[in-house]
Amino acid sequence: MTDAASPRTRRPRNSLTEHEILDAAESVAANGFAALTMRAVADELGASPMALYRYFATKDELVDALLDRVLGRIEFADEVDTSESGAPGDPRAELDDFAHRHLALLLAHPWAVAPLVAHPLPGPNAFPIGEHALAILERAGLAGDDAVALFSGILALNYGWASFAISRSEPDAASSMARLFATTAPGLPRTAAVAAEMQRYGSDDHYDRVIARLLDSVG
Repeated sequence: MTDAASPRTRRPRNSLTEHEILDAAESVAANGFAALTMRAVADELGASPMALYRYFATKDELVDALLDRVLGRIEFADEVDTSESGAPGDPRAELDDFAHRHLALLLAHPWAVAPLVAHPLPGPNAFPIGEHALAILERAGLAGDDAVALFSGILALNYGWASFAISRSEPDAASSMARLFATTAPGLPRTAAVAAEMQRYGSDDHYDRVIARLLDSVG
């Protein structure tokens, strides 16, 4: 007998599926998008990196497919319950619902936020998101540049807000912020006056306030 470890058995190239590869890629990306490489995905699958190229010719193709799959997970309400915020069919309430659902999608996939900012149209699943929002804006009487500007404003807010919320969720974020304000804010009276509120940046309550202001022009 020998103490040498047996070589790891690799999966046959033709035994993989695109779905399995994307599952493995997402598992790797969830630990940090920078760690996503073809080799890391292959290792997750117990396969050779070359086996992946049968399905994705480059890493960029794999990333696009992965991001597109994330965007495809957004769920839109068929009918928006506006009993507390307006009449049924109120475009403002529908846009508020759209914005919250889009933000929730980003927060559920924190690793995807930065790459989606860099590449917001990774595949076909991006377009139904815009179509849904533009249909609501059309019912609100907005079209052309006005509709596109408000739609892009919601997306920009959500990507930025998701980044804030993700950084705020880091274990030492709150204590670091408190220390910074304790040493810096006393010389800045306006900042000192809202020190407690500033330490809640990225909170759900603040998001509700901002999106409400943004949508005040609708309906």
